[in-house]
Amino acid sequence: MTTTRSNKSPERVRKIAIASTGAFVLALVIFIAVVLPAEFDRDPLGTGALLGLDALNSETVAAYQPHLVPHKTDEVELILEPFQSLEYKYRLDAGSGMVFSWESSGPLYVDMHAENTGTENGGEASFRIEEEAQNGMGVYTAPFIGLHGWFWENRTLETVVLRIHAAGFFIDATEFRSGGSTTSAPEAVFGN
Repeated sequence: MTTTRSNKSPERVRKIAIASTGAFVLALVIFIAVVLPAEFDRDPLGTGALLGLDALNSETVAAYQPHLVPHKTDEVELILEPFQSLEYKYRLDAGSGMVFSWESSGPLYVDMHAENTGTENGGEASFRIEEEAQNGMGVYTAPFIGLHGWFWENRTLETVVLRIHAAGFFIDATEFRSGGSTTSAPEAVFGN
């Protein structure tokens, strides 16, 4: 039995070589045009700036607070009798942040809002209103100097227990209830 060689073998090798070379060149172009700007802050072709890939290499993983207000924590438990309402607000500078969570033993009407105390005109801004909520949590950055927090109203016939937990760069906390207010100074985490 004799074996005959096909003339297609050298052609097949040539096609594989061309495809491999093309894949290598394409990978190199992608590396230079996309990976270098996005991962290594190098943009030799200017494609990173053009495509917005240079922003992916941002070193900012933490938002440091430039203010002199120390980091504080606050935990409070409040009672809302039937049809009673209250406000609980933190005094924050513009750009200061806090992490918060709250929960209640029953449904409450809630309005998360802020009062601007840094300008003559003042003003208020509402961020979230819910008719019947039993909890909320989030990260908040103050858009302006002022009082930032919540208005809660118990619209039921049951007494509701409300627990608030917050940590952040607030100056103090004020509870507004029945025409009066009480201000407290939550304790700083690491001194003043």
